[in-house]
Amino acid sequence: MFMQSRCGAWQVGSDEAQGAVEFRVFYPAGFDPHVTDLRVVGDFQPLLGGVDWDPTTGLVLTPEPADPRGTFWSAVTPAALPADFYQYKIHVTFEGGETRWVTDPCARYSGLADQNSGVVVGGSTPAQNTVRPLPDGRRPLVDLNVYELMIDDFTDEYRGARAPLAAVVDRLDYLRDLGFNAIHFMPWTAWANQDFDWGYEPRGFFAVESRYANDLAQPAEKLSWPKRLISACHDRGIHVIMDGVFNHVSRDFPYTQLYRDPGDCPFTGTFGGAFPGLLDLNFGNACTQDLIDDVCRYWTDVFGIDGIRFDNTVNYYLDTTLNGLPDVLAHLADHVAAKGETNYSLTLEHIDISAARVTNATAATSYWDNSLYDVARGGLEYADGAADPRLLNALNTRIWLTEGKVPTLYLSNHDHSHVTWWSGSRAPAQGAVGNWWKVQPFLIALFTSTAVPLVPNGQEFGEEYFLPENDDNTRRRVTPRPLRWGLRRDYIGRTLLALHGRLAAIRLAHPALRSGDMYPREWPAWQTRFNERGVGFDAERQVAVFHRWARVDDGAGWENVVVVLNFSGQDQTVDVPLSFPGRWHDLLAGFAGGAAWSIDATGTTAPVPVGSHFGRVLLGER
Repeated sequence: MFMQSRCGAWQVGSDEAQGAVEFRVFYPAGFDPHVTDLRVVGDFQPLLGGVDWDPTTGLVLTPEPADPRGTFWSAVTPAALPADFYQYKIHVTFEGGETRWVTDPCARYSGLADQNSGVVVGGSTPAQNTVRPLPDGRRPLVDLNVYELMIDDFTDEYRGARAPLAAVVDRLDYLRDLGFNAIHFMPWTAWANQDFDWGYEPRGFFAVESRYANDLAQPAEKLSWPKRLISACHDRGIHVIMDGVFNHVSRDFPYTQLYRDPGDCPFTGTFGGAFPGLLDLNFGNACTQDLIDDVCRYWTDVFGIDGIRFDNTVNYYLDTTLNGLPDVLAHLADHVAAKGETNYSLTLEHIDISAARVTNATAATSYWDNSLYDVARGGLEYADGAADPRLLNALNTRIWLTEGKVPTLYLSNHDHSHVTWWSGSRAPAQGAVGNWWKVQPFLIALFTSTAVPLVPNGQEFGEEYFLPENDDNTRRRVTPRPLRWGLRRDYIGRTLLALHGRLAAIRLAHPALRSGDMYPREWPAWQTRFNERGVGFDAERQVAVFHRWARVDDGAGWENVVVVLNFSGQDQTVDVPLSFPGRWHDLLAGFAGGAAWSIDATGTTAPVPVGSHFGRVLLGER
């Protein structure tokens, strides 16, 4: 409703050289803001005969005739403005005479300072920035290898004065060639100020953060950058997943300031959320549901994204009237289906034991799964690279989901230290150089699980930043950690890049590694030895063996894979149970220039040598 009703600021017409601007502010029905006057003030006023940022010569907004949904206040500049980027605010006068300067809550552009809103006149037109779709359509989520990308850190080292969103394009070929066909972008919507931020304290849901979209040489180009980036991703077969933060907002969320008493704002409240200093969104009021529904549709329809990762869903899936999450998911799923589109991903960050249940009970298609993260972190940071019996269950949490849904699994993500930092935490003088190779069997486990693998930026070449798990609200977690691209060229970076690339490629090439079939299906936490068939987890030897398979249409009927992981510091030979006699090729062998390896099994068991802190992914050939 908000964008369809042209709330915010919009150029009238499509003249690339000039145009009038329409401004519109919406107040939902039923909640009196006690407002007597609204005016738009900004740096465009001298062009209309006024004074910069002067309320007395500001553009007066007038309330429109009654609408059952609420009151729209609007105005159009009396003359055209030349092509440029302009900044503005809403000057509000309340009953009793109090005044306030407020950011436009529906602005589609974030200003360059002082929480200003922005509007573009001229520049490239929407028709010139149509988002190109994926050439072969969206693939199911289970067919994706996902790369988590923090726009600022990713581009810091090489972007220069360009807009970071434009600079990301430089490295898309690198990601595609490495085997990633999906990017989860951390939030790109506007936050409270111009400082570095992760974007998880949103101030504007429709605006692109100015830090990401500002190119000094092209001030009128703002929304074109994300559109061009998404088109460039799609051209390479890369899906785009947006991070949506819909549980809470910054204390500077502008809608609260449009009400004389911010506590009267129907969009927000305080319900005991997990983040002190933030405001919760109030899904008990229909206008909040309408707002977030519109935000999801806006980014989906106008920017052509292929999915949303919903941040911190625990706090808006509650057994009260504030059940916003199910409706948000259902409304967006229905909207996408009505357009005839398929395979749009809806992923929950629902870090709770109920995650699988909530995913099944809603239109969600995935949830972020901490299971393998817990095992990897415990093994690398505290146990010198050892795994534990929880490993196998962590690789097969898909069994708890209904058909068509799949967990998203990772060794780490933006909330935690890099996995290579954990590996070096037991050799602090050396850092990751001390024990980086201990990451390898966990990485092989990630890409051979039944889940969708997610890799945070930098993990692929051994980036090793530390993040405090709890910074006691000092914001020491949310600080710049620019990717050090030169690490790709040392022996650690080259080896880990090659391993990530090989694993990503074989997962995409082999249906058995994307299926939901795994044996053993479940593994008791008390069982520390292989089962009677010789598969499972042996805690003493630090070896895991499991089978993966899928039906295929190549005439053979089935594809069979056996995975052997060695978490110990010794090379070992393991008697591996196989699905059938025949030749078994190791799909990993030779990933860094080594020789191919296979074994001809005359029975259903064969001795398989496995290097320390490594593994084998054996593909059967009858």
